[in-house]
Amino acid sequence: MNTEPMAEPEDGAEMSWDGKNDRRRSALLSSNEFMVLSERLHSLHSDVSEIKAAMHDLASAITKLALIEERQQLAVAALERVFTAQAAIEKRVLELEKVAPANLQTNHWAERLILLCAGAAVLLVWNKVTKGL
Repeated sequence: MNTEPMAEPEDGAEMSWDGKNDRRRSALLSSNEFMVLSERLHSLHSDVSEIKAAMHDLASAITKLALIEERQQLAVAALERVFTAQAAIEKRVLELEKVAPANLQTNHWAERLILLCAGAAVLLVWNKVTKGL
C-alpha cells in the first residue's frame, strides 16, 4: 500500500485515495450539480412530509383502536353483570318452583274456605227468606 502523501490537485481536478476514501472535489459546485442537489433535497423533504402525515394517521388509528378496545371491555363487563344477575334470577325461580306445590295446596284450601263461606252465607240468606214467608 502506498503511504506517500499525494500532491495537491490542480483547480477543478478530482483526487482519490486508493478507493478507500471519498473523492475530494473542489468547493465550488456547478449550477447543474446544485440544481440536482436541490431537487434531491426537495424530494427528500416531500418524502419526510409524507412520512409525518402517515405517522399522524397511524397515531390517530391507534387512538381509535384504543377507544374501541375500551368500549369492548366495558361491554364485556356489562355482559358479565347481566350473566351474574341472570344466574341469581334462575336460582330464585328454582326456589320458587320448589315451593310451588305447597302454594297450590294453600290455594286450594283458600278456595274451599271461600266456597264454604259463600255457601254458609247463601244458606243463612235462604233460611231468612224461607222463615219470613
